[in-house]
Amino acid sequence: MIPRSARLGVLADPAFRSELARIAGETGRTDREAIRAAQRYLQEMHTTPSPVVAGFGGWATGLLWRRNYRNVRYDPGDLERLAGLGTGQPLVFLPSHKSQLDHAVLYHVLWKSGRPPNYTASGINMNFFLLGPILRRSGSFFIRRRIGDRPIYKRVLRAYLAHILEEGHPVEWYLEGTRSRTGKVLPPTYGLLTYAAEALWNGRCDDIWAIPVSISYDHVEEIEPYVAEQRGATKRRETLVWMVKSILRMGKDYGDVHVRLGEPLSMAELFGGHPEADRRGMIEALGAEICARINRATPVTATSLVVSALLGSTDPLGLSMARLREVVDELVRDAGARRLPTADGLAALDRAGVERIVRTLARRGIVAIDQDASGPGGASPTYRIEPDQRLAASYYRNTIAHHYVVSAAAEVAVAAAGRLTGSAVLEGFHDGLEALHGLLETDFFLPDREAFSGQVFSELARRVPAWESLLLHEGPAPVLDGLRPHRAPWALRHFLEAYRVVAGQLAEEPGGRPSDGKGFLRSALERSLAYLRQDRISAEAASLPLLSAGLRVATGPDPAAPDTPDLRPQRQALAADLDRFLEAIKTLDQWPVGSGQWPANRRG
Repeated sequence: MIPRSARLGVLADPAFRSELARIAGETGRTDREAIRAAQRYLQEMHTTPSPVVAGFGGWATGLLWRRNYRNVRYDPGDLERLAGLGTGQPLVFLPSHKSQLDHAVLYHVLWKSGRPPNYTASGINMNFFLLGPILRRSGSFFIRRRIGDRPIYKRVLRAYLAHILEEGHPVEWYLEGTRSRTGKVLPPTYGLLTYAAEALWNGRCDDIWAIPVSISYDHVEEIEPYVAEQRGATKRRETLVWMVKSILRMGKDYGDVHVRLGEPLSMAELFGGHPEADRRGMIEALGAEICARINRATPVTATSLVVSALLGSTDPLGLSMARLREVVDELVRDAGARRLPTADGLAALDRAGVERIVRTLARRGIVAIDQDASGPGGASPTYRIEPDQRLAASYYRNTIAHHYVVSAAAEVAVAAAGRLTGSAVLEGFHDGLEALHGLLETDFFLPDREAFSGQVFSELARRVPAWESLLLHEGPAPVLDGLRPHRAPWALRHFLEAYRVVAGQLAEEPGGRPSDGKGFLRSALERSLAYLRQDRISAEAASLPLLSAGLRVATGPDPAAPDTPDLRPQRQALAADLDRFLEAIKTLDQWPVGSGQWPANRRG
């Protein structure tokens, strides 16, 4: 733990005092005022772990998650292997953030495995009556979310984190910075990651091991507020009353929680081959690689496949249980053939398991069951997702969408080549694949263009061994036949639709750039909701996080960049690319079974 004497040691460090003096001079304070401010901040953020409270926390967190879930599924061997990463080198656990239960789940798993609790960076909003003192004595240190205009606070936080790492304590924080409202892993935040890297660069540690952690749920309690926030509602404030109400609302059967440790990453090894001048680039590469490893570790669950099957259905009457099982069984076999990470028992998923999932989704209002529908054998229920529930359902599909980006991109690039022939079709395919990589690389943490193309070619060869010869001599139709069932209509369409809304709106802005990011996104949300009412986009695309991702795709890290020329032609070109790909997805959606021909109603 970090007792009072160690906190005083941070304040007594000459380098720290020198930095405080510099900040004091730049901000018009005296050295004494700067030191007093640093003392207040240290007192605010410090943690004082207690073995008694930590043990109680391990037991209590188990009681908490069991209110909604049957089991937490994890491999004890993953944690045992962490012991071999090096004596005295700190471990930084970086979990995905899907639910308020994430910390309780990981805390319980570590406690049950005999590991000490992590020193966890918690938002200061969680430091309220009763909960705050318990968290502090369990290893949480509280930090503020917005610290850009507080240079002393930032310097104190850097020193505090460096001290924890230097002492070799395991540390934990959420790299995404907030819970994902859409189900997919969010872009990384770089504040604490940068401070940890600085501790390594300054010789406070010989190495730091980043441990990507995927935490996923068969069903998530917070779906309703997530949907509301995607449509512009204000996030609920955490208070004691909020905590009590949240616990009282528990008591559902939401299945299992799945905890998977991704491949550990040595920061010293990653940074070793890069010049010191490129430190920002190294931090960004580190964040993207950790997110990619979280994605690779995230298991395909039965719920995510059932929802994906229902969202991908084009039948307005929905799917019968027999047809739903056919689609899900194919996805299960495909996951096995591709050796994707899967939830325990997925390969043995049977009719009873699928029925249990749709009943749970129906109780939550996400799936509609029509008991009087007529099937091939007479009256039998059908299952569908109504338009007003597609955004809620999309959460589960988005948790696994990254596993299907390669196959979906292959389909779209082939379909976008359209009715080209000969060498032109191959050129069109490669151009489309390059453009798709540029659109998707940031949001899905893709490898570089060459590696991504290699993955696409391998997937095409697996599913259509003679794909290149077919594409060259017979055109896209036989290749698309071989790629059925198509993934892009349910895995990618809503992302590209959201990007298209943003690109179209940017093309209308002065200079092609937003003057106010938040105002731009609010306007884009209003536009997407209008398009939804006109049936021009899917319900899942009308989402603030997806529109925000579209803004990142279109503008990069600095959407306002004042010294660039008029970007409207670039925005129009981006919109045209997206139109081409969305048209290709419509083609895939209407692709006739085994025709070998381009759909007649898609001919230009």
